[in-house]
Amino acid sequence: MYKRLGLTIFLLSISLVLFAFYISTAQQDQSESITPPALDTCSDAEISEALDALPAYEPTETSAYVTHSNRQFTIDSDVFYAKGVNYYPSRYPWRRFLTESDLTAVEEELNLLRDTHLNTLRIFLWNEALFTCPGSGAVPIADNFRRLDGIIQLAAQYGFRLIVTLNDLADLQDYPLHDNPAYVQAQTTFIVERYRNEAAILAWDLRNEGDIDYGTISTVPAKATREAVLNWLGETASLVRSLDSQHMITAGWLYDNEATIPYVNFVSFHHWIGEAEAYERILNLQEATDKPILLQEFGYSTQRMDEASQARTIGEVIDVVEKTHIAGWLIWTAFDFPTDATCVPPNCPSPDNAEHHFGLWYVDYSPKPAV
Repeated sequence: MYKRLGLTIFLLSISLVLFAFYISTAQQDQSESITPPALDTCSDAEISEALDALPAYEPTETSAYVTHSNRQFTIDSDVFYAKGVNYYPSRYPWRRFLTESDLTAVEEELNLLRDTHLNTLRIFLWNEALFTCPGSGAVPIADNFRRLDGIIQLAAQYGFRLIVTLNDLADLQDYPLHDNPAYVQAQTTFIVERYRNEAAILAWDLRNEGDIDYGTISTVPAKATREAVLNWLGETASLVRSLDSQHMITAGWLYDNEATIPYVNFVSFHHWIGEAEAYERILNLQEATDKPILLQEFGYSTQRMDEASQARTIGEVIDVVEKTHIAGWLIWTAFDFPTDATCVPPNCPSPDNAEHHFGLWYVDYSPKPAV
């Protein structure tokens, strides 16, 4: 009996040791899995070299800033009704916009847009393309900032006002945007200070469809709580206002637009269905706020409907915007994108899908009826 008892105690001891080892290993693995990779840093010499390589931005001669009054945008007390597009160059969309865009191609496209009597462009800034060494704060990539300078200046030359969207393609996992990391604040500060004297900029848009981050689309898992995202929005709005008192602020939410009202100068909403639903959404927003309202994104793919239906639906939604007297509209998007421009090498070309066919113009710049 004593031998059996001793054996039982021995086995129990081994089990406890193995269990303790398992718990220790599991905790270590868990700790390692949630510890983000260290942010890259630059030496003081590298930071100085990066800053020296980027000349100060020279604002254009655009004469007056866009402001707002009585639910409308205004320039020198005259109503400015926004008619525009969300803009990526046809061959340089998304990640290629700030890293590869050819300014000759951009100028050709802006000429097409101007001839159609559009007056507003919305563009998207991706911090990873504009800065290096995030562990050192805001260390600019000179070539990409010079490309952005050129795009802004060309837009002003062709008479456009710009809505500049910040924090596109943001990190929501390792150093989550909604935790407001110090390096993101430094990068935001750098961008806003660089362009705060550029009157061609209509507004800063603090994030594109940030409500998706807290789960307003059922098929996209929430990355943060609603409270965390809205706290970040308030903190970022306060930061931008402390740096720039001349430009308006907005936040282009998809569905939960009323949540942005306390933080913005005008409310931006995105809409992907028909005119009846657009009318209802606008009336609800007008009841909720006296601030200007902008239909900031709407559009229809000619892979999902024929050209005539695209033109008709766009026209119907614009009629609703005009009937309800909101501040304007911006279509998604100016141009179709070729599949060899949306891919990430070596996975090229991209599979074709509806996202490539929302443009008002085809890839060869021939116009669709919606133009």
